[in-house]
Amino acid sequence: MRTKILILLMLLVAACSNHPSEPRLRIASAASMTDAIGPTAEKYGAMTGRDVDTDFGASSTLAKQIADGAPADIYVSASRKWVDYLKDRHLLLSEPVVIARNRLVCVVAKDGDTKADGFEALAGAADLIAVGDDGVPVGDYTRQAMRKSGVFDRLRERLVGQKDVRSVVNAVESGNAPAGFVYASDAYQFAETLRVAFVVDGDLHDPIEYYAAQLKQANAPEAARSFLIYLQTDEAQDRFAKLGFVEQ
Repeated sequence: MRTKILILLMLLVAACSNHPSEPRLRIASAASMTDAIGPTAEKYGAMTGRDVDTDFGASSTLAKQIADGAPADIYVSASRKWVDYLKDRHLLLSEPVVIARNRLVCVVAKDGDTKADGFEALAGAADLIAVGDDGVPVGDYTRQAMRKSGVFDRLRERLVGQKDVRSVVNAVESGNAPAGFVYASDAYQFAETLRVAFVVDGDLHDPIEYYAAQLKQANAPEAARSFLIYLQTDEAQDRFAKLGFVEQ
């Protein structure tokens, strides 16, 4: 299957390379994919000669901006919910595809003294906890897990909402919140300053899957289609795995 994808990609890249005057490829992606989509987009641009713009933020914020007319060719979401939000508004040109998976983890400052080996231990402490805002995928997964664990009511007053997962990282790094919930890939990428206190049982929340889809409003449809294919190649998948994402 991957061989067929690579062959098709080569054909599309050749087609895109013959039209250097075409519009820039615009990618709107979940913040937690910054270190994955960023280099992947750069590599795609180098292969095709195509200029690529990337915009990273909360999946919810990006989806709402796109629905309001913000320009984008490809949308990458950390939640099926926000892909469906655009699909329900007839804004997708292609069916969304899963390009990566992740795990939810609790992190603390690497040089701090915060200790927690699970939700019960966290509930017994008095510290603030950084989480994604309501509607932000990482926050939604976190609240799901807390509710299923039976600790949400004990923790809710200590939750400090953040606009996206990278803001959760910043809150823990700065000490504004001694603990926070992020994706395993974020913990991996910020291993110099953060350590994983515990990994959340995947049965406590919906599967964490990243979806990519081409948008009807795309100004560079051929490039968008070929980039979507490139995201599914071994080269791109290997890059994601090295950054802490779960292999497809």
